[in-house]
Amino acid sequence: MKTALIATGGTVAWDDENGRTLTGADLAARAQVSFDEVIDLEAKPSWDLSLTDLEAIARRACSAIDEGADGVVVLHGTDTLEESAWLTELILGAERRDAAAVLFTGAMRFAGHPGADGPGNLAQAVDACRKSVGRGLGVQIAFAGRLHAARWAVKTDAGALDAFDSNGRPPTASPPPPSTGVLDSAVALLKVGSVYAPPIPEGVHGLVLEGTGASHVPSSYHAALNELLSSGVPVALASRARDVDRASDTHDPFLRAGDLTAEKAALALMVALGEEQDLPAVREWWRRLHASR
Repeated sequence: MKTALIATGGTVAWDDENGRTLTGADLAARAQVSFDEVIDLEAKPSWDLSLTDLEAIARRACSAIDEGADGVVVLHGTDTLEESAWLTELILGAERRDAAAVLFTGAMRFAGHPGADGPGNLAQAVDACRKSVGRGLGVQIAFAGRLHAARWAVKTDAGALDAFDSNGRPPTASPPPPSTGVLDSAVALLKVGSVYAPPIPEGVHGLVLEGTGASHVPSSYHAALNELLSSGVPVALASRARDVDRASDTHDPFLRAGDLTAEKAALALMVALGEEQDLPAVREWWRRLHASR
């Protein structure tokens, strides 16, 4: 088995006692695990990662598999770990999914903390990675002794060591529809409600609105949304609440995020638009995404 470690910074890598960011090799040594290849990307706190950064992490995980790794572990800050893992899942592809295990992990305590949780999480990720090779399980998150599928995982607590939850979903999910791995970043994400109603940007290729309840958005948006749809721009509606059972049907002009957070829906729409620009084709890709749960 050939394993690769990709280190991207974050709390897991910050040694506050010595005021420095630890390398992937340092972190592997502290966890008493070994890898055939250690790749250090630019270290950043994950709240500072751009879409370009997330894409670079996802593509580096894919290229590690293309270069022969059958197990990849990504060390990542927790604030945007779920988005990075989901984007990796979206562009991984069936061949890589079958060939390798991909695990993301991180930490809630700094590396210099006497009770640092990073080494344990990394050891868990390595163990899960080795057990998952060849099983086609897709991208998973290993954290605090639990495994989460990238699709379901959400960071729900900014202070607890067990920071991620999957709302009772299994630790695996069916593969998303195939894609070329090309992203169309001209997708806007707006959070709307009674106390905030930002304008829709011009020139978008796709739009995700995070509304309230069951993806409800203020009526003041309805005319603009209908205009976007009539011009062939896909509009996805997400909810700030759990809305796992609501999905698009053939009579619904909108794409429904369903079990996806607004951020994950936006990434999925970028991938869908990178695959197809035609609205009916995007709708079909979206239907397949939700049929694959």
